[in-house]
Amino acid sequence: MDNARHEALNRRARLIVNGACGFYSASAALALVMLTVGPITHVLPHERAAGP
Repeated sequence: MDNARHEALNRRARLIVNGACGFYSASAALALVMLTVGPITHVLPHERAAGP
């Protein structure tokens, strides 16, 4: 499986956080990332359904 989408998202998030100075909390930085890249849904490995 290709992880290029995840790497691209990670790159965009890093650029946003590094470019924005003066965040008072991590939630403010996360809000800016979510506002910029849109809603992100994560499925953690332990939340995935068991495969065949």
